[in-house]
Amino acid sequence: MPDPVTPAVAAHELDPRIAEVLRTVEVKADERTPSAADPLVRDDIAPLRGRSLPIRLYQGPRDDCVIVFFHGGGFVKGDLDSHDAQARMLCEVTGRPVVSVQYRLAPEHRFPSAYVDAVEVVRWVHEHAGTLFASAAARIAVAGSSAGANLALGAALALASSPSAPAAQLLLCPFASGDPTLPSRTEFAEGYGLTSRAVEWFIEAYVSDPAQRQDPRFAPVLSENLDVLPPTVLFSSALDPLRDDARVLSKRLRASGVHVLASEEPTLPHGYFKYAGLSEAAKDAVVRMNTAFRDLLDDLYADVAYSERELK
Repeated sequence: MPDPVTPAVAAHELDPRIAEVLRTVEVKADERTPSAADPLVRDDIAPLRGRSLPIRLYQGPRDDCVIVFFHGGGFVKGDLDSHDAQARMLCEVTGRPVVSVQYRLAPEHRFPSAYVDAVEVVRWVHEHAGTLFASAAARIAVAGSSAGANLALGAALALASSPSAPAAQLLLCPFASGDPTLPSRTEFAEGYGLTSRAVEWFIEAYVSDPAQRQDPRFAPVLSENLDVLPPTVLFSSALDPLRDDARVLSKRLRASGVHVLASEEPTLPHGYFKYAGLSEAAKDAVVRMNTAFRDLLDDLYADVAYSERELK
């Protein structure tokens, strides 16, 4: 499967439609409203140990796996409504059922609460896939945006080699290291939507001890076991204080032998999905990202589907 093609443009040339928005008022993902009522979308609850998490289920036509999706928001904000459009498109383009998860947020619930939620809910969805979606196979993929990509990564690492191990992961603008010394933290500190100051504020709201910044459950790129991760689609932004999180992660995944299909979008800022309605570049990147993940899942499950048909 070829890597998605990204057009060549001048460095730091922000998409003009997005630049205009950033000069006026920031478009916030958590101000989005969910789409109109859909009989293939329903809300439910995931009962975990000592707590229950709200989830939203998107029914897709394929039944070879279930995608568990974690929203972004710096571990502090975001919910099922704020990222409904992302989860809905993920379902529509891949054709797979999606479970969007409302994990616990900081500062009320500090690290590792969100991480623990991610691990346990992926395991729970694996165990109940056939109940959540009629005839769905007990196979899992994970996906996430920004902080949600961090949680998807953490769950994939924690569950590797277990029956609940995700078979693939989709990571958008991942928060992977929390390292304030990376060049992009200075290069894109402000003026591109998400600021480096905001990144640090989110981190301080989430961790209760600076030493936790070196914990692989918080900074998965520091894990010594990246080789256990599944094939990965990784889309990032060139104009993003977290750009180098994605670059370092991609480099270390590949060095560990993980198959990575990566695209760094040259004219887009962090979390560009929210600009897809006004920017052709953002819309194109979002379509390519979801299509790449669909193609990866198709490749993974083509032989499985053939074998299952033979058994019937």
